[in-house]
Amino acid sequence: MTDADLLKEAERLSALLAEQAARHDRETSFPEEGREAIIRSPLNTALLDGASWLTFGQILAILSRGDASFGTVWLMHQGSGIAFLALPDPALVAFFNAEFRRGAWFGNALGEPTSGNQFLVPQQQARRVEGGWRLSGAKRFVSGGERAQYLVTSAVCDGQPGFFLIDKDDSIRVEEIWDPMGMRATRSQLLHFQDTLLPESRRLKLDPTQPNAIAAGLAWISIGIAEAAMGFAIGYAKERRLPPENRPLAEMQWIQFSVADMSIRLEAARSFAMRSAMATDRRDPDFPLLQMQAKVVANEAAVANSTAALELAGGSGYLRSRPIERYVRDAMSGPLMAWSPAVTRDFLGKLLLGLQGPPPG
Repeated sequence: MTDADLLKEAERLSALLAEQAARHDRETSFPEEGREAIIRSPLNTALLDGASWLTFGQILAILSRGDASFGTVWLMHQGSGIAFLALPDPALVAFFNAEFRRGAWFGNALGEPTSGNQFLVPQQQARRVEGGWRLSGAKRFVSGGERAQYLVTSAVCDGQPGFFLIDKDDSIRVEEIWDPMGMRATRSQLLHFQDTLLPESRRLKLDPTQPNAIAAGLAWISIGIAEAAMGFAIGYAKERRLPPENRPLAEMQWIQFSVADMSIRLEAARSFAMRSAMATDRRDPDFPLLQMQAKVVANEAAVANSTAALELAGGSGYLRSRPIERYVRDAMSGPLMAWSPAVTRDFLGKLLLGLQGPPPG
């Protein structure tokens, strides 16, 4: 499929996701119809089939405009699933390639209860056994982990961080704790590992110079939310009429200024994300830094646009019958995801000032 075909397909699925997004948010339920639709769609294998990082980001923004929870879950599935390319055994690569293409679901189980933004620096120790290591511990915020058949996880192995692609077997227990403010349909539960085998053959040989879908995609989730908020604001301003003259809300100057600001923020976030994606496609040396910066700009655009749209709608926007209150809650999750704006600013400031400081993990 061409890029235009992929983006058209993303619009189709976004409309499907939007129909059920409010219900899944209310019920804290997983968007299963979205998962079933996307595993039958060419979008699911677009990266494997050679789509650019720019096209991938645009697809993710469109899906997130329909339902940011689903966009988040799908991004984690993409980042974890395509990690099979870093397995050293060609037979395993072929096996997981077939599994991914048939629609098997993958989850990202890297976060630890005490790790914060340092999700690439595991603290939990695994013990050496024949054929690999065994891990007992917990991983948190595993989006879509209940549906996952395979997980990317990590542990300290013989003193060094190790990353593995493993089966989600009976040694892994889901603790249902997910009742958050926003992103409620991600079902990002806590997973308990009880003597779980981390096979040596499944240890990933990660290349830090190669792009990762999760880092590349997070900015685009916030862009999708910012787009949805602005779309709501424009539609509401046109439909809402003010007594006694029955004039549309859109004729008020402060509304016009607010919508203009939304557009400026959104275009700035899109431009930065596009620059980051194109640098990633070219493998420019600074692409990881651009991804971090793009995420900060997009996170702030999503929060600002959604809160401005809520202010524009007033009391009507505060009701659950309108989607804007969900956009506000979902937008707030962006700055909490690694790397957070605070961590990015700390790293970037030290870099620009020539101070010593390790990159965030």
